Amino acid sequence: MCRTIEGCLRYAQHHQAAFRTIVTGGVGFDTQVQALRDAVREELIATIAEGAYGHREIPLLARLALLGWLSGVEGVTLDWLNHPEPARETVRTMLARMLRHTLDTIGELVPECPSPPPSVRAAP
Repeated sequence: MCRTIEGCLRYAQHHQAAFRTIVTGGVGFDTQVQALRDAVREELIATIAEGAYGHREIPLLARLALLGWLSGVEGVTLDWLNHPEPARETVRTMLARMLRHTLDTIGELVPECPSPPPSVRAAP
């Protein structure tokens, strides 16, 4: 998962205008940008679920928790782009740990989605 987070942060850092447009929906309401953003979010949630649980379909509560984490990633990244510190590596580590805690919370609340062992990565 750290590679995926690193790729997202690197993309955001090098393509700030595009990242901001995709995450915030652009100027006004652009249905194409929103559709792209929603498709990317759904694919990321499915990829995390597959890595963590071995299947892409998960109960609604688990999906909501992962969507919350992903929304947090977007918000943190947007704010981080406005500040030279902390280093990208530190932000990546923080986001990866937040995902671990999200997966643990899902495991506590959704019996069908037990928390993966700490040695198992959530996704590539």
